[in-house]
Amino acid sequence: MIFEIITIVGILTFAVISLMPATTKRQSVQLDHGRMSYSGAVLKHKFDGQGTLQIQKQGRYVGNFANGRFEGPGEFIAPNGWRLQGDFSKGELNGVVKLRVGN
Repeated sequence: MIFEIITIVGILTFAVISLMPATTKRQSVQLDHGRMSYSGAVLKHKFDGQGTLQIQKQGRYVGNFANGRFEGPGEFIAPNGWRLQGDFSKGELNGVVKLRVGN
């Protein structure tokens, strides 16, 4: 009888834990043998929330991510100074895009 109660309590505990919503965590990740790095929010092993993706010798993207893709407002900043600002949806630019070169 006691073993059955312990088993039921264990099953209920694991069921509650598995149904709890996942939470984002701040992480820093190295990708492509260190050629890319990400620092920001991660949810279920995907970029999700505010973050920065640095691409070696290419520049960095600062903005929002959702499900591992660019999502919402973001900006790409090149090493030589030009900047591209826009709104992303499912990884693609949407609407008005602002490109600044130099000053």
